[in-house]
Amino acid sequence: MCRHKEITVFSFVCVCVCFAVLADNHVNNICSTWGTQHFKTFDGDVFQFPGSCEYNLVKDCRTSENKFSVHIRREENDGNITISYVVVTISENTFNLTKTEVAENGDPVTLPHYSGGVKVEESTFYIRLRATKVGIIVMWNLEDAVMVEVSNRYKNQTCGLCGDFNAVPVYDEFMDNGFKMTPIEFGIKHRVHLPNDECKDPHVEDDESKTNVSDSCKAFVSIAINSWSSCAGLISAESFIQACVVDMCACNKDTSDLCVCSTMSEFSRQCSHAGGQPPNWRRPDFCGKQCPYNMRYEESAFPCMDTCTHQDTRLVCEEHKTDGCFCPPGTVFDDISERGCIPRSECQCRHDIIYESGDVYRHEKTNCTCSEGKWECETFERPATCAVEEGSHFTTFDGTTFTFHGNCIYTLAKVESKVNNVSFFLLLINNTKQT
Repeated sequence: MCRHKEITVFSFVCVCVCFAVLADNHVNNICSTWGTQHFKTFDGDVFQFPGSCEYNLVKDCRTSENKFSVHIRREENDGNITISYVVVTISENTFNLTKTEVAENGDPVTLPHYSGGVKVEESTFYIRLRATKVGIIVMWNLEDAVMVEVSNRYKNQTCGLCGDFNAVPVYDEFMDNGFKMTPIEFGIKHRVHLPNDECKDPHVEDDESKTNVSDSCKAFVSIAINSWSSCAGLISAESFIQACVVDMCACNKDTSDLCVCSTMSEFSRQCSHAGGQPPNWRRPDFCGKQCPYNMRYEESAFPCMDTCTHQDTRLVCEEHKTDGCFCPPGTVFDDISERGCIPRSECQCRHDIIYESGDVYRHEKTNCTCSEGKWECETFERPATCAVEEGSHFTTFDGTTFTFHGNCIYTLAKVESKVNNVSFFLLLINNTKQT
């Protein structure tokens, strides 16, 4: 029995209710899980599965290939349910992602990490693993949400909690011998059985309690079209509203606002991945995010950020928009002295040491001036000197010194034309020993 609770969240108004979650299709190549138990398949089915064991989120199920798999596990600490780890296998390499460490084949690595066509990197709120040739991206917010994006080459070739990626909801992932499985039956089917793992799957009977609407549970949901107008035409909010309702029913926190942050965040992410522009709906006292330095939190922006050493990253960015911390317009991130976001004109340069804008670095025949984070170099010719001292101590044009004792006439320097062997100049010395 769930308790009656109501909360207004900008465009969402949720009242606790217990009923089945409806399926809806969102972004074709993306599967995700968030909150305490929410899942969205590639084909748009949204369901709840509160399992706390290790489960196969998605796998390449072609018998001749099996190029990747993604496993997740949730845990509960002081009533707060989050994802404890993510295991990503790409071909023969296994990457274990935890909140404190990333390891490849059991060996801890430092981020960013590149190995075998796989790049693992960390931003303010996410760890992202990308295997371009394989065609998969995995993002984890180090809390409750994991997103997997796969290439179209895997259509009708995947299995796991993300479904079969055949663009048809329900079929065939939720079907078993002609009968439709409940979400919990479907989830248990994809458990990864580990040695000495004593965790227990949820009871199948738990599915039934969510379909009975009690007198104390009513639904009233609405979307403010003006606030989320760019999202409304791209994805349906209905399944996310139902997830919001489930969150409210299960919420046992003192502040009800926190119970809907996860689903609101997921709806915003899905809108971004679909090409929409969700509003900056967060407040400092409601689902707020804090950024380092003087960066600003944006609900949807391109993740490729210009820096002092890479000032044109944004121009070649091919990534989806996502939420995160970004530099304000007109600034770049100082990745040399780590001063946060600064005007490009204040960018320094580095060559062994740090040079301020306007400083000059000289090396041999080159002068390089630091200009807004970039070196501007010019080459010049210096006069060369050849010398003879005390008749036997020689210094060449290149600065090499040597001693030579001779009593004949020698060519000290000569420049010849390649045409007709005409000499531009010839300098001879008569080296005789003094008696």
